[in-house]
Amino acid sequence: MTMVIDLDPKDVEAFLRANPNFLQDRPGLLAILNLPHGGEGAVSLVERQVSVLRERNIASRQKINALSDIGRENDRLLEATRRTVLALLSGVNRQELAKIWREQLTETFKAELGALVWITGEPNSDSSETVAGKLIRQGESFSGVLRPEEMSALFAINASEGSAALSPIRAGSEILGVLAVGARDSRRYRQEDGTLFLDYLAEVIGQLPASHEQPTR
Repeated sequence: MTMVIDLDPKDVEAFLRANPNFLQDRPGLLAILNLPHGGEGAVSLVERQVSVLRERNIASRQKINALSDIGRENDRLLEATRRTVLALLSGVNRQELAKIWREQLTETFKAELGALVWITGEPNSDSSETVAGKLIRQGESFSGVLRPEEMSALFAINASEGSAALSPIRAGSEILGVLAVGARDSRRYRQEDGTLFLDYLAEVIGQLPASHEQPTR
């Protein structure tokens, strides 16, 4: 005579959670278990587990590939930063530093647009100084969309739209200038993007003696 035991499904679930190897040690039982699967009949528990693991494996590979891409880009930026710092060390005044920065942006960083704007505080200062000062008000870095007049003032181009990242060049609490990199694409530099490498380069420039040397007239 076969005894029928009335089991609470919650008790069965709790038991299987507490004994995850229970089914593994009983292949005969595992072979007869079936799970409903999207109206396509039944699929064995093993097949279902394999499917879940395959999906997780694909998701993990995608995350690893994304992290690898980020790592390669960071390596490229680090090397470009190193080469740019070495180039900036040769500058003897502000004018040369600005020239070196623009060259390094296009040749080393492969950026579209760049500028180094010195903050003089003079009443007759040009529009680039005015715009740069407004964008980094309170001395904080900026990344985001620029209006056409702002693109024109900073990068001396005519553009219907654009974006840029800017970092203040400091000497102590004083802001000496603004380091800028830009693009005609308004989505290239977004508000949520970081400015770590640009901030580092701005900090280096602020420590160079040439940053405090005005060009000879």
